[in-house]
Amino acid sequence: MMTEKKDERFADAINILEESEIGAIWQICFIANTFTFPVYANFDKTHGISRMEFVVLYVTAHRANMMAWEICRITGLPRNNISRGVKKLEQKGLVSRATDPNDARRSLLNLTEKGKELYRELVVPYADRAETVLSLLDDSDRAALTDITLRLSRKIALANIS
Repeated sequence: MMTEKKDERFADAINILEESEIGAIWQICFIANTFTFPVYANFDKTHGISRMEFVVLYVTAHRANMMAWEICRITGLPRNNISRGVKKLEQKGLVSRATDPNDARRSLLNLTEKGKELYRELVVPYADRAETVLSLLDDSDRAALTDITLRLSRKIALANIS
């Protein structure tokens, strides 16, 4: 019975995806939501880490001395959401904030050792889920998807679409 309801839900989703006047962007949102919601629900359940907190962890794991507004610019997420994520990570001892030596009005964010450890732990199930989803495609389609999404991402960034 549960499988039938799930099958119906996905059949409806596919029908809407095929009929959508929004096209590929709606399809990208469907893929992203289907992928991320279970991942973030698991992070919250197992580690008390929200989506925004993971986003901050992810960006600061890849770039040291980040400012919160830079994380907003990189991710396209609202300042208040990122700010809340930063504050919670600070309270948990996962992110540290230091004054910018070049401008005392600015705070630089970095992962603490505890934050780096947690990031390394969380990225594994994220990558595993990505592999599960991408394994539905053959190598050629995977390469094409990567190429197209990177090209579109670059063009969006250069066009400064917000």
